[in-house]
Amino acid sequence: MSKRLLFLFLILFSSSCIYSKPINFGIAQSPQNLDPRLSRDAASEKIIDLIYEKIFEIDENFQLVSKYIEPRMINPSTYILKRNNVTGFFENKSSITIEDIFFTIKDNQENSVSKFNNDLRAIKSIQVVRNEIYIELHRPDPNFLFRLRIPILPKNLNELHVNFTKESIGSNLFKIKTIKPYLILERNDGVEIKFIEVKDPSVRALKLVTNEIDMLQNDIPLPILQYLKNQKEVHTESNKGNNISYIGFNHKSKFTKNKLIRKAIAHGINRNEIIHYFFNEKTELANQLLTSNHWSYVQINDNQFNPELSKKLLQEAGVDLPITIEFKTSTDSFRIKIATILKNQLEKIGINLKIISLDWGTFYSDIQRGNFEMYSLTWVNLTSPEIYKDIFHSKMIPPQGLNRSYYEDINLDKMIESSEKNNNWNDVVQYIFNEALMIPLWYEGNFFASNRSLRNYQLKKNGSWSSLNFVKKINDKD
Repeated sequence: MSKRLLFLFLILFSSSCIYSKPINFGIAQSPQNLDPRLSRDAASEKIIDLIYEKIFEIDENFQLVSKYIEPRMINPSTYILKRNNVTGFFENKSSITIEDIFFTIKDNQENSVSKFNNDLRAIKSIQVVRNEIYIELHRPDPNFLFRLRIPILPKNLNELHVNFTKESIGSNLFKIKTIKPYLILERNDGVEIKFIEVKDPSVRALKLVTNEIDMLQNDIPLPILQYLKNQKEVHTESNKGNNISYIGFNHKSKFTKNKLIRKAIAHGINRNEIIHYFFNEKTELANQLLTSNHWSYVQINDNQFNPELSKKLLQEAGVDLPITIEFKTSTDSFRIKIATILKNQLEKIGINLKIISLDWGTFYSDIQRGNFEMYSLTWVNLTSPEIYKDIFHSKMIPPQGLNRSYYEDINLDKMIESSEKNNNWNDVVQYIFNEALMIPLWYEGNFFASNRSLRNYQLKKNGSWSSLNFVKKINDKD
């Protein structure tokens, strides 16, 4: 056999090892909105990250990076964004230009419903000259570039009439192939990923073992996790995570507006017990939103489990026990189980949680509208301490911002404004902790499981699905 024929044979043989069928990814929750300007749930944001490149990104060390832009800060109120020489294209083969970057910023700045709109209100003027964008702010903001983590859209978007509910116009490795009956993304090398919603973690694990799905990530309780680890035909990985689970309060409600009651709840929860029995070994206790490897992390004392102190605080609050507080969560069976454990723990100090479980859309809508007393969520992909401004500054009460707890405190407002200027958030973090404005619970450890036919998937600390850029499925016989 000639070298040429042998070479062709090897190519054909190696290609036959790759299945043409989609890689089936079992997920707990389907994405709710695939418009890159409007998506807010975790699944949607992870999908959008696969489809759309951003003006700026944050790497795993929380450093700002950009594929297409060379930024320059003239002063804390003036920035220049220069387009570099890296070539990039949208799905329709049009190249990414400085005008596309300019349009992306302007479109989100002018779109009042865009999730980026609030961050871009600081812009006083913006113009593009040749290959550079000049941005002047109303006031100094040394962290402004961190606000430009915005998916890049083409400048002629309005002419393209893109229906984001079923199609895409991104520049990353994936594009939407179809959304029904399942969302399927197609990678630029032809590999397809099918996202199959399986709400029940037990069923999701069983489907992996029976090869109905090829992979799953997170949202798996400890007993099922251990079961998967013991399956010879299943590959598993775990690592520490950046995503934080927390309890939020409505600061206008009868009981949860009371600092003493909030602190009683904080000391009445045995987080170590919950982690030990329900989460993987990489899960860590949390006392603030951002992890210890973030530059803004503050060394503070933790809320130790102390039910006797909780009872004392409730006595000081002057309430007649027991008290009843509504606690909202999703219908995810694992989250309901955690809510039930919290209920059992808090009953011992005189607080009765009335658990209200809602489908994800209704649950998240209630949180957005402040229709709750207490709730629990996991916040994914947090990168900046300015999240404290977004959720606690009095000017950020909806619809202006994310202060859905309706917390108003002029002292905290001044601290936040000072922190913005000097980029030191220590006092803010300490104040939020002391006042128990929220209760950080834990940074959930990440867990991944797949059939052994899957290759090249690597867990990320932020729980993203970016390793789908490299994953492939091969024939076990090869």
